Amino acid sequence: MKTRLTQTEINLKDLPAEGREFNYSRQTAELNSAITDLIGQNDYQISFTITPVGNAFTLKGHLKTAMDLPCSLCGNDFKFKVDAPLHELLVQQKPMGKGDFQTKANHAHEWTNNGPDYIQLESDLFKVGDYVHEAIALAEPIQPKGAPDCDPNCGKPGHLVERDWLTIGEKPAVDPLRSNPFQVLEKIKLKS
Repeated sequence: MKTRLTQTEINLKDLPAEGREFNYSRQTAELNSAITDLIGQNDYQISFTITPVGNAFTLKGHLKTAMDLPCSLCGNDFKFKVDAPLHELLVQQKPMGKGDFQTKANHAHEWTNNGPDYIQLESDLFKVGDYVHEAIALAEPIQPKGAPDCDPNCGKPGHLVERDWLTIGEKPAVDPLRSNPFQVLEKIKLKS
């Protein structure tokens, strides 16, 4: 009996030769629980096509959403827009046995952003929720900024964003810090 295709777990062997298109959004709700920890209640649009190519599969599409992040300079919350193309090669590989190991050298394809990357799968099953979760997580910047030209003071000189869960000694975190910012670390406590 042939296994059926579902929206979140795709059996790659059952795809037609011309491929198949998959679309996901907040309204269709298939991936809501898989990516809520990253995007909260923000809307998302994900569409891609998976096409068989020899003994591998190509995945091409687009991902669009937003993440609620604090600015790394001032601490103010903002919506970070994620608008990323998806281009992957899905390659099936048998699972590694006990005692096996794998090494990876840097390859020339890792130097450019315009070509496809590859994902090694241990079975014919492609889990869309796991893939989309990682694609969104990889789009998150290391030091998010509210704007490209964000000023550390954001128009509020000498004023830090108040967080109710953080205190500095007996004073709230909104007090201006001393000239040595590390001196303050000895008094920081989380409210319980």
